[in-house]
Amino acid sequence: MLLTLCILLLFVLVLLGMDIAFAVGAAALTYIVASQFDARPVNPVLFTKTITSGVDSYSMLAIPMYVLAGELMTKAGVTRRLIDFAAAMVAHRPGGLANVGITANLFMAGISGSAVADAAATGSILVPEMKKRGYAPRYAAGVISAAAAMGPIIPPSILFILLAAIANLSVGELFLAGILPGLMMYVGLIAMSAFLARRYDIPRETKPSWDERKKKIRAGILPLGAPLIIIVTKVFGIATPTEAAAIVVAYTLLIGFGVYRDMTLKALMEGLIAAALTTAVIMMTVAFSQIFGQIAVLAGLGRLVHDTLLAISNNPYVLFLIINILLLILGTFLDAMPLMLILSPIFFPLMTGLGVDPIHFGLVMVFNLVLGMITPPIGLNLFVMARISGLGMMEVFRGGLPFYAVLWVALILLTYVPWITLILPSLLMR
Repeated sequence: MLLTLCILLLFVLVLLGMDIAFAVGAAALTYIVASQFDARPVNPVLFTKTITSGVDSYSMLAIPMYVLAGELMTKAGVTRRLIDFAAAMVAHRPGGLANVGITANLFMAGISGSAVADAAATGSILVPEMKKRGYAPRYAAGVISAAAAMGPIIPPSILFILLAAIANLSVGELFLAGILPGLMMYVGLIAMSAFLARRYDIPRETKPSWDERKKKIRAGILPLGAPLIIIVTKVFGIATPTEAAAIVVAYTLLIGFGVYRDMTLKALMEGLIAAALTTAVIMMTVAFSQIFGQIAVLAGLGRLVHDTLLAISNNPYVLFLIINILLLILGTFLDAMPLMLILSPIFFPLMTGLGVDPIHFGLVMVFNLVLGMITPPIGLNLFVMARISGLGMMEVFRGGLPFYAVLWVALILLTYVPWITLILPSLLMR
């Protein structure tokens, strides 16, 4: 009963607009205080102990490094160059600038690891440009919000790093597992863009000359060395994910200061401050979510969910369907990070006990929660694109529906065809 009231409090605080970290922390603290009047009080030391121990993980050191790399890439003018690179490759094909948005987000996904950051970076440049060229504003905002969902799937991924720390999985295997699903998302989104372009006669750009294309490709190809570094260091065992993240930061500084020369000391300081603030928000969310997760376990929520699901079926395919639906519903109200931190200790023992590969389940879980970012009423990608485009969230959602449908189909395929996820980890790391 007490846990139910605290979960309701969490939803109310989120709907009122409180930051997710503080909402989860307030709900957890309320449970601990209220439990002192119960027959089984929770020791208040749990609150402060979990805050520190919840983020005390070597693998989580990679998070601030990848966040910093993403910030520095932006300061070095990488986003603009990647968009120009994408435009040189695909703007003249059916779909026009929608193709550019999808391709630019594919490139950005290999640098930042954050859907929201990718949506903001590419959307702030492309949405105004698409509106000038006659694209419907909601279509422009919708396609970018959907394309940014590739960010947490293609390595590096902040959510994969967190999941590896929670479920004791290999970060490298999760990174490799995300490559084919990410490319599958890209192909599906590009195919939908071409289909809509032909159906509604959406304009495409003039094909640039080969000299223009070579110039833009040369300017934009260097940042793509960042995901290559991450993959190569993991496959050949050269560096841990944390060390690879530090190498990527050094590579970014080399590009910014030595090649593009757009990076200044002032821009570096701004990038460091922005990365510190973003990391602080992430780590606060992690710490408070782990408290809530421990409370849920103490209150017996894990056992209740475990027994309820097994009472419905012990077929992993049926349970996959139920869990997917549950996660999609919860993802419409809560951010991916706290949901993953709270629910992973409950769902992983259940599914792995039924023979499901933990890497496969982990990728499906992250993919599912990422789709919550493009689902009303509290989809972060929708919120970002609404701010950029000046539209309402529901307008952005309606504009992106054909592309969201592609992602929902991809979720079904990844759920029930595990080799798409597991073939690269099996070939390269097992």
